[in-house]
Amino acid sequence: MTGAGGGAGAVPAVRPDAAASSCGFGAFVARARAAGTLVVQPRMGMADPLRMRDGLRATRDAEAVTVGTVTLDSYTRTGDLEAARRALAEGVGLNGYPIATHPADTTRAVLRGVADARFPVQVRHGSAMPEHIVRALLAVGLDATEGGPVSYCLPYSRTPLREAVAAWQRSCELLASTREYGAEPHLETFGGCLMGQLCPPSLLIAVSVLEALFFRQHGLTSVSLSYAQQADPRQDEEALTVLGRLAGELLPDVDHHVVLYAYMGVFPRSPGGARLLLEDAARLAVRAGAARLIVKTTAEAHRIPTVGENVRALETAAAAAAGEGSRPAPTAVRGPHAVAGPHAADRLDRLDRFDRLDGLEALDVADTGIEAEARALIGAVLELDADVGRALVRAFAAGYLDVPYCLHPDNAGRARTSLASDGRLLWSSVGSMPIAGLADDGPRPPILGSAGLISALSHVQRTYDDRAADPSAVAPSAAAAAASGGVPGTPRTAAYDVHATTRVGTDHMTTDGHTAPAAAPIPDPGRHLTAPATRSALRIQHQLLFAAREFLRGRGFTELLPPIIGPVTDPGSRGSKQVDVDFYGHRYKLMTSAILYKQASLLAFDKIFCIAPNVRLEPLETAGTSRHLAEFHQLDVEMAGASRDDAVRLVEELVVHMVDSTIRELPKEFAELGRDTAAFTELLKGSFGRMQHNEAVAELRGLGHPQSPDAELDWDGEALLSARRDRPFFVTDYPKGSRGFYDREDPERPGLLKNFDLIAAEGYGELCSGSQRTNDYAEIVTRMRETGENPQKYRWYLDLVREGVPGSAGFGIGVERLTRYVAGLDAVWQASAFPKLAGVVSP
Repeated sequence: MTGAGGGAGAVPAVRPDAAASSCGFGAFVARARAAGTLVVQPRMGMADPLRMRDGLRATRDAEAVTVGTVTLDSYTRTGDLEAARRALAEGVGLNGYPIATHPADTTRAVLRGVADARFPVQVRHGSAMPEHIVRALLAVGLDATEGGPVSYCLPYSRTPLREAVAAWQRSCELLASTREYGAEPHLETFGGCLMGQLCPPSLLIAVSVLEALFFRQHGLTSVSLSYAQQADPRQDEEALTVLGRLAGELLPDVDHHVVLYAYMGVFPRSPGGARLLLEDAARLAVRAGAARLIVKTTAEAHRIPTVGENVRALETAAAAAAGEGSRPAPTAVRGPHAVAGPHAADRLDRLDRFDRLDGLEALDVADTGIEAEARALIGAVLELDADVGRALVRAFAAGYLDVPYCLHPDNAGRARTSLASDGRLLWSSVGSMPIAGLADDGPRPPILGSAGLISALSHVQRTYDDRAADPSAVAPSAAAAAASGGVPGTPRTAAYDVHATTRVGTDHMTTDGHTAPAAAPIPDPGRHLTAPATRSALRIQHQLLFAAREFLRGRGFTELLPPIIGPVTDPGSRGSKQVDVDFYGHRYKLMTSAILYKQASLLAFDKIFCIAPNVRLEPLETAGTSRHLAEFHQLDVEMAGASRDDAVRLVEELVVHMVDSTIRELPKEFAELGRDTAAFTELLKGSFGRMQHNEAVAELRGLGHPQSPDAELDWDGEALLSARRDRPFFVTDYPKGSRGFYDREDPERPGLLKNFDLIAAEGYGELCSGSQRTNDYAEIVTRMRETGENPQKYRWYLDLVREGVPGSAGFGIGVERLTRYVAGLDAVWQASAFPKLAGVVSP
């Protein structure tokens, strides 16, 4: 293949990262379409790798058939990678994920265990010159993206169209080269969304088809063709049917599908109006045979949506699509498009009959001339040059293609549109486009002035907000859903799996009437306890604890039963609140940690351990982290006369023994969970990694994560380090003030504590915390005061210290967290029989 417009050399084949799916984005959508299910997809992009990973996981786990999105930031879109690097270094927020700036290993860690053949991920960007983006996405194992030489040039940039065409040719060839290595890259046109709320459908269809032909000419064999929902559903049904038919005729040798975008103009301001518009988009997609829907949320008119709002939009759209698909009236389009909806298999016999009908006849949609105009535009362009890219450049130069209200220098700017009273978009002036007189719409409407243009732009917003304000206009199922807080018809998995959850709407009501983050799953107790995955996870947990007891007893440790209430508890639990208990008129605490009692127990035994329950009212935002529980268990260990290094060595040996024993004893359970025990190869060698806190801070800042040098590693930072490693590792020497008063300060390095955390590999985060303890009465009192604690509250503990509690070292391992890591679970709640999540009321 040669470059466009000047003979650039052939683009060398690019080997995709090994993580690239052999199945492909297009094949996934095709399977869903064959099963009669609409694929729904969010717009989503966050600069922080951990937030991006959480967003992808929430999308995957939504109660819908979904694909993932990584939307890029504006600096990456425009190629200003230095600005993106500077923003990451300075902690400046970005409006998307900087895929070309984050190290490839970081992005691979974001995708690991999330993106696969069952959940393909697409990169969305908006770049007129996307080569650096294509190279970056291929380097991390992705092979699906979108855009086009016209649709990402004219509305979004001032890049000359000729240059954009050449850049997109090279980018297509880069993508296509991965086919040599077994990949099936997928490219979606954005041509059906050109100034979407201002273009009559024929131009959107023409550009979408022309860009797909351009993609095919440069080696792509899997494409999707876009179309943006507009203001009149009948016009949209006609347009989507025409788009599907033209794609079938002009791309017979290419795997293709149609993707519908929920309305891209001024969105309804009311949540009810926004929901109604999204539901109409989903029903439209089903009726007209689109295979995929890009959703919008109820927050669209106000701000960037949260992950939870995106999940709710996905589930709302899936429910509306399922309801439309189950209606008795058959729905079909010509060519390769299948019936959408959960009951498609029951209607396959009818599908053949309707495929033989004209698409518009099958849908009972009037022919208003959209197809004639689209065919004329496509034909006029293709007659200009056999090379589609050169033909596009010449077509815009001649005015054969002319995007209304687009100010790009290469756009003629003579075409104008108007909005009919029923919401149809009509041509007021066609300029030099070869479509005059093809649509029988009567006299052309007048060209819009500024007031008319503003009114037209807000037509959909006003219409749907008015519908939402009129209860009689809301469909009964939707009204019932609004009253109950749920989503009507939400599809459920027939058989429970480890990811299945129940949801209350999507946000979760807390005990104080607020809502917890929507990413948090609420396990259904009956289904959770009877699920094979749960039983396998709990058997692994049982074996881990059995092996721990076996190991520690063999080393001379005595197991004690710790208290669950007391006058004080560990004050060092970051961000969480303690629970008060009325103990016969005295205010006691539920234990957040057994640390003080462990030290006191050394008056009886030199080596002790316990498996202790803990309760911490974690911040609401932890409900969606997958790493936090409000009630959990800890394997606590304490040794008199030991140093921090002694404790580190014991943790290392203990964890190796626990994991090795469990792998040997429970191969069936690992197989049932799909956990590859090869992941523990480095762990079982018994030499964990080590790094000091200041080294961890430097690494995180180098990755663009704003970690404070004076604080514990935050949750995102700890998980980011974890995702970059293939074996557990210790972080040592936290700064004074970042941990509890009981951690000993290093006498040789004042300001640093002799403590540690053990961080798991693969993004699972912290497993264990420990330290060498101080047993000096004066030092403890001083440290209590420095951290804002009242020594008087700890009188019983201080009295024991004064009398001679031995110096010691110890640690606590989170039982559920370790189980999650070893079993390869998505979330820590899956490692608990009766999980308690922050803010979520559950048994």
